[in-house]
Amino acid sequence: MDLANALREEKKTAELIRLDKDFYRQAGTYQTGLEEELSRIDDRYSVEAQIIEDELKSARKSLSKLIDLRIKKIVRNALRRASSTSVEAMEGMTSEEEEIYDSLLSTVTKGRETILAHLIRANTEKPLTGKKDIGQEYSAVRLLDSVPTFIGVNGARYRLSKEDVVVLPAVHVKNLCNKNLAREVNIPR
Repeated sequence: MDLANALREEKKTAELIRLDKDFYRQAGTYQTGLEEELSRIDDRYSVEAQIIEDELKSARKSLSKLIDLRIKKIVRNALRRASSTSVEAMEGMTSEEEEIYDSLLSTVTKGRETILAHLIRANTEKPLTGKKDIGQEYSAVRLLDSVPTFIGVNGARYRLSKEDVVVLPAVHVKNLCNKNLAREVNIPR
């Protein structure tokens, strides 16, 4: 099993390279085989023993780096997917990586929804001040594009950039959505 080559290939791309679903089991079997082979050698200082020890050490190091690199890619994709509906699921994951990805995506999505729900409640619970009474209807949106700074009907100054998630008065939400500059985010209450 050439783990060093798998690591080299994984470093070349931002996407996951395709690995067999049971890749990590195969790698474990490979390492166990090397350990058994090493244990059968009487002279631990022989050239043969040194070669096997070096291969085992190299395999462990390459596998550890490969796991770390692949998990970083999985985390990055799960974070992007949790905040956007346009990101596709990753391909080429092993069974273990699919479990990590699904669990991470679920946790991040749930966490974002909880945070956004707190933002909405915080903004709707504040009484409006000033002469204009626009009611307390607010909604959350995710910006699809940046918009110039503007002063809202509630007197607040808004500077919004692409991919921002914000809570705005409903009138601004409607205008931004009608102009395809934002998409409303539904938050369970």
